[in-house]
Formats: sequence, structure tokens, C-alpha cells
Amino acid sequence: TFDAQQALVGRASWLAVSNSDVKWLLDANFTHVLKVPDVAANTAGSNSFRFSNGPELAIDATRTVDTGAIDAQKVTQWGVETAAAHGPLYGQAGYFRFNMDRRSLAPDPDFKGWYALATWSLTGESHPYDAATASFRGLRPAKPLGSDGGIGAWELKARYSNINLDYLPGLPAASGGIGGGVQNVWSIGLNWYPTSGIRFALDYDNIQVNHVNAPATDISSNAIGLRTQISL
Repeated sequence: TFDAQQALVGRASWLAVSNSDVKWLLDANFTHVLKVPDVAANTAGSNSFRFSNGPELAIDATRTVDTGAIDAQKVTQWGVETAAAHGPLYGQAGYFRFNMDRRSLAPDPDFKGWYALATWSLTGESHPYDAATASFRGLRPAKPLGSDGGIGAWELKARYSNINLDYLPGLPAASGGIGGGVQNVWSIGLNWYPTSGIRFALDYDNIQVNHVNAPATDISSNAIGLRTQISL
């Protein structure tokens, strides 16, 4: 990056329902890149932008779907999300759209992605709502590990996500076609919170990646991961 990027970024959240049993959050976000950075020094007429993503359970910087560099002058992103907690049950989902204005006469591409997840606390805790960040936090064990009869908080989880970085993939690149690929990930797992702020996560992911114009780079894999997280 050889030049400053200029953008407008915003987010609005509304806690639509808030009582002793249910909390339901609605959220919208928006980004508009007014000027993308130059790709080299002293080349104000050469700008590019790139979208890419890797698997949700990653061990390196590999990108499984990737548009490559696109000659662009402006980029817009918007998304809507929702989340709700009802006792031990928690759910969250979101949809995102990405639009790009090219510098060339080729058609302007757009991409999209979405996800949905659900969790269930086996030990009965509920995800607390944090008004300062307009989001839900991790479980706080009713009986932390080490207390009388304490085993921490245990939680089952499931998630599905999709990201589509294809735009007219049947067309050659010179005509505006982009074959970035489509990725779908199914996940199931188990969270354990021995105390507040500490989490152990066991995850199984099924990852499917398809490239219309390059089937040799398609991916069908399974991954298992055990991770530790500490938050203050």
C-alpha cells in the first residue's frame, strides 16, 4: 500500500426485545471506500481491490476463495445481523453484500456471504448482553471450576457459513468474469468455560470449496481443532 485509503464506516444496533427471559438484537453495518490505495508509488491512476477468505478453522494464511486484484475505484459493503438469547439457547445470523465500482468498462461485480449459528448451554447459563458494545458475551459459569461442585459452563454449538466470490464466472476475465470460488462450511463443536474469561473450544468443520473454472483447485476436507481463548 503506497497511499492512504479513505472510507466511511458505520454501524447501528437496536435491542428490540429486552426482558428477564429474552434479549433480541438487530444490527446493520455499512462501509464505503471512497478511495482505494494505489498499488505502487506515484501511480495515482492504478488502483486495485481484492476480496479473499480462508477456512474458518485455519492453521496458516491460505486463502481458499480469492477474487485476485481487481482494478477498482470504489467499494461498498453492507450487512445485517441478528442475535437472540433465551435462557440456555442462543442464536445468531448475518448476511453481507459487497459491491465494487471498476475503473474499466467491464461490468461492476458484486459478492455475498451469510452465516447462521446456534448454541445450547448444557449447564443452563445464558449469554449476557453487553450494552457498551451492543453484543452478546461468552458464558459466565454459574459454578466455576474449583468451587463447590463446580464444573464450569458447557455449551454445544452448530454453525453454517457461505461465501460466494464468483461473478459471471463463465465469462473470461477480459469481459469482467471473476472466478473467486464458493465456500461452504458446516461446523459443530463443544465449548467449555471453566471460569469467566477462559474458554476451551473443540470444533469439527466440513469444508467444501468449488471453482467453476478451476475444478482442480476444489476442496473437500474435514478438520478438527482444539483451541484455548483468554479474554479480559
